[in-house]
Amino acid sequence: MKKKLILIGAGGFVKSVIDSIDEKKYNIEGFIDNIKSGSHLGYKILANNLEELENSGQYCYFIAIGDNKKRTYWYKKVAKRNLEIINVIDKTAILSENITFGRGIFIGKLAIINSDARIGENVIINTKALVEHGNRIGNNVNISTGTILNGDVKIRDNCFIGSSAVVNGQITIGENSIVGSGTVVINNIDKDVIVAGIPGKVIRRLNNE
Repeated sequence: MKKKLILIGAGGFVKSVIDSIDEKKYNIEGFIDNIKSGSHLGYKILANNLEELENSGQYCYFIAIGDNKKRTYWYKKVAKRNLEIINVIDKTAILSENITFGRGIFIGKLAIINSDARIGENVIINTKALVEHGNRIGNNVNISTGTILNGDVKIRDNCFIGSSAVVNGQITIGENSIVGSGTVVINNIDKDVIVAGIPGKVIRRLNNE
């Protein structure tokens, strides 16, 4: 029997999520979205928050929001209620048998994750991203389309890595940091910074207090 799935977040990113859901396992019942009402992509918006949803325990959930802070907010709300959070892994993704990952993971089309990668919870690894051997990716991270993480890279919690960025091997990127699209990272990156350019340089420090 298919599980009843509710998607949280009725934005653009959910188009990729819906396209990657295993239809043999899940039936999409609709959305929770705190702004929109009516319907989205042909599915009903069932509620604006979890509190409005009747019999919430009969469903499983996926947080289909690209923004790290918003996705993390919803992930914590769902997890606090001990509701089931699924992973969405596209059938074209290539995954080593020797990897581990938590809940709330999205792995997009043609993404590759190689041996001994360890991935936390609530993580997006988007279309055609490459996560090489020995990577350590924390919680609430977004690895954008076409990104290359070479061997033994460490990405700490809450980071965003922009499209087509390249991170050299053995690099560590600190918590909450942002790597701009197309950046080439050749040195370790501190926490709470924005890095851009070739090679990547700090262009701004963030206040995440």
